[in-house]
Amino acid sequence: MITLSIDTSKIDKSLLKEVTKRDGTITKYLNLVCFPNKDGKDAHDNDGVVKHSLTKEQQASGVTSPIIGNYKDKGNYKDKGNGGSAPSFVDKVKPAKAFQNRTKPAPKQEEDFDDIPF
Repeated sequence: MITLSIDTSKIDKSLLKEVTKRDGTITKYLNLVCFPNKDGKDAHDNDGVVKHSLTKEQQASGVTSPIIGNYKDKGNYKDKGNGGSAPSFVDKVKPAKAFQNRTKPAPKQEEDFDDIPF
């Protein structure tokens, strides 16, 4: 389980995205990103920081996002088959096995019609 602690006074309200759902209701979303601490857990047992998500253009232009909170990776997952634990969410993602060793289907071969009597 990942827990977040956000200082709501630091949220940039201009980054809230208003979305109309299929049923016609309007809701607001805020995209956030978690960055792990370079030196592991901090003095408050936090695993990393939470920032506003930036667009590719903002990242390319050098815009930085302020820290608006922290997160803790509690690591008490209940996923069958792994003994109740899972890798930390900051671990590198491995490619899905379904896409490894994938082969292309053999191309269809043209049938030989030379022995047709007409």
